[in-house]
Amino acid sequence: MDAKRLFPLSLLLAVVLIPLVDCGDGTVSVSEEIVVGIYADDGASPGCVGPAEKMFEWMGCTIVFLYAGDVNGKPLDKIDILYFPGGDAGPYVKNISAAGKEKIRDFVRGGGGYIGTCAGGCFASETIIWLGNKYTGGNLGLFRGVADGPINEIYPYPKHGMCEINYTAPKHPITRGLGDTEWIYYWWGPKFIPYRGANVNVIGTYAITGDPAMVAFEYGDGRVFLIGPHPEWEEDSDRDGYPPSEEHDDRGSDWPLMRNVTFWCAKRMN
Repeated sequence: MDAKRLFPLSLLLAVVLIPLVDCGDGTVSVSEEIVVGIYADDGASPGCVGPAEKMFEWMGCTIVFLYAGDVNGKPLDKIDILYFPGGDAGPYVKNISAAGKEKIRDFVRGGGGYIGTCAGGCFASETIIWLGNKYTGGNLGLFRGVADGPINEIYPYPKHGMCEINYTAPKHPITRGLGDTEWIYYWWGPKFIPYRGANVNVIGTYAITGDPAMVAFEYGDGRVFLIGPHPEWEEDSDRDGYPPSEEHDDRGSDWPLMRNVTFWCAKRMN
């Protein structure tokens, strides 16, 4: 991770109602707030949590921070979306109990949203392959498929940098008003390979390999979005809480993508 992202940001509670919001080719009127629970315990990198906080604040969401004890022992009925950021999926698997994982599945199955970035996407998958090692026990299992990373064709491990994503679902609400491609920072993220017969929309692919970089799907009455690279980082801006990068050209913001994702997961757009 960039040195500029190694310093944790203060974790603040933002309570903001969402006004009329532009979503590309139209507007979506939202009459109630969207509450996003950002997981901020072991495994969640502060350099991912802080920019995600800024990103969701920019959308006008209410932010709450969740820890393993909250997920394992408290209701999740006060949030609309559960967000697991990048970092290390190992502590997610270890620290969230079997009952906590079932609670997350019940939350999404009952109509909640789940957004997973990088490690958060791995955690949500039935199978994780990391550096050639396969892990199947204790994962959340929302995604019927394999999260396989890092992808050496993009950057030979342990290198990282900007990568190009091609949108592949032009009629999906998530891609509304976004054009054909997106440049997003890649830091060892996975590709998401659905199992045969899994009902999954591939929203975008890595331009270099053609592998799925972001997927969206229904889970019961809820909605799930997983992405390999890091759209929360604004390499050409300081609004994510860090100075602009002198090394990497972001070629525009990825936050409009994530705004569409958030509204879709919260069922504020169809």
